[in-house]
Amino acid sequence: MIDRRYKRLTAFLVITVFAAVLGAATFTAVDVSAEAEPSWLEKRLASVLLDMKLRANRPTKLSPFTPTEQDIEKGSDIYREQCAICHGATRGRIAPLGKSFSPRPPQFVIEPADGPTWMDAYVIQHGVRWSGMPAFRGLSETDAWRVALYVEGRSKPKE
Repeated sequence: MIDRRYKRLTAFLVITVFAAVLGAATFTAVDVSAEAEPSWLEKRLASVLLDMKLRANRPTKLSPFTPTEQDIEKGSDIYREQCAICHGATRGRIAPLGKSFSPRPPQFVIEPADGPTWMDAYVIQHGVRWSGMPAFRGLSETDAWRVALYVEGRSKPKE
């Protein structure tokens, strides 16, 4: 009985040490500088975990207003002033700081956001740790929704 436990413990330790050595060797081979493009696995894992976390914090109240054309224009103005340096201002061109961050900030002038509007508004107001996306706490909830609609290229919220 003790001999079997000892064999299991030994096997577990060998596997654990092997996994740790393999993980360390892989990590040393990966370029972790800001200039390196994240791997597909890194992007996918980060995206899934962020999506799960945001959905867990989903607000109970959704859109704070019924958007008008003036709201989209105001969202565009706020975007140009606060967001364009990282997320792009000229259609089809990467932002000046677009390649400086890791992970790379989405370039909304190339590809509009496609998540639910509430999620984009939440990220605008609260930011995302370890990504370079700051929290815009001084922005009202309505203005965050205006910017979210603008980056999504929509006139109505997507739930």
